[in-house]
Amino acid sequence: MSSSFKVSRSQPPQVVIIGASAAGLFTAYLLAKEGVRVRLFDESEQLGPPPRTLIVTSRICDVLGFVPREAIVHQTPHVQLFSPGRSASIHLRQPDLIIEREALIRLLANKARAAGAEICLGDRFLGLEPERGGLVLRLENSCGHVEHVRTRVLIGADGASSQVARAMQRDSHQKVFILQARVVLPPGASPDTTQVWFDPRSTRYFYWLIPESQDRGVVGLIAENRHQARRTLDHFLSVQNLEPLDYQSAPVPFYTPNSAPWRRISGARIFLVGDAAAQVKVTTVGGVVTGLRGAQAVARAILQGNNLGQEWRALERELKLHLFVRRVLDHLGPSDYDQLLSLVNARAQRVLAARTRDEAGPALFLSLLVEPRLFLLAARHFPWRNGTV
Repeated sequence: MSSSFKVSRSQPPQVVIIGASAAGLFTAYLLAKEGVRVRLFDESEQLGPPPRTLIVTSRICDVLGFVPREAIVHQTPHVQLFSPGRSASIHLRQPDLIIEREALIRLLANKARAAGAEICLGDRFLGLEPERGGLVLRLENSCGHVEHVRTRVLIGADGASSQVARAMQRDSHQKVFILQARVVLPPGASPDTTQVWFDPRSTRYFYWLIPESQDRGVVGLIAENRHQARRTLDHFLSVQNLEPLDYQSAPVPFYTPNSAPWRRISGARIFLVGDAAAQVKVTTVGGVVTGLRGAQAVARAILQGNNLGQEWRALERELKLHLFVRRVLDHLGPSDYDQLLSLVNARAQRVLAARTRDEAGPALFLSLLVEPRLFLLAARHFPWRNGTV
């Protein structure tokens, strides 16, 4: 990327970012290192908390342009899948990375600051008012003082309940709830293997056990709300004879297609990134890598002075494919999952091992090519058969 922007701390920011999320901080870093005057506001008094164990693919390194070593706590090269009556194992060509969210946030914040971005903590976004040629943002600090900040470019990176999205009159996205419990790894559980259980009788998603060290891990699930998540997870822990050490939780937005994450108001441009734009893979409800890709697209659009382009369209295609697969999976019963795992043969395993969850298009195409019965299984559950698409 190239730019003619010059940094001067005495000048007002050219870009204001609301929210010190991973996507927000990465956007700040990408812009600041190209000379853009960036000021990021977050209502929290400190960066990072609450801690949460994340599992991401190796694609995160390609997107970031560096290996986030300070945030990686473990790696798992194997995945073991369970359905009510079957199991399958996949050896990944590139291991999944187990990342501590708090450490990732601090790493990206350090990168952004070193590049020249200003990060202001304890400032809550109250709203915006259009003025000729730009916007006036209202921010309240921890002492109750309200500051007015002018900008012509605003980025909302303030999470699933984005106040920036609300201010730009974007409908709020449906949300699901992630809950996971830290546990001592049970006897027989390998510290280099992530385990996934599909049981559509109790959850339309899945349960997981992600090792975060040689002797600890996190067990989790996705549910429609906090109450359902706690009730269902506690039952699963009891069945697995696991004792929770503590809990980690977060609401996650459900991706909605054709909801453009940008708008022009009074000559100013507003963008949404990460969870604020619901840039989440709804098959796994993972949004770290996709949110960082959204940050890349927004940074390029700002630097080039145009609308979101090829990078954003590629991300949209990926998210739409995940949505379609999710809708198919929602129609599978226990016997369907048994059949699905039975079709993960040696050829399909090689495809899944070579392609990450962040490459859904190529992985799906090649899987159908080497195992056509997967297509027949999916065809029986196409969502449009009962009018849900």
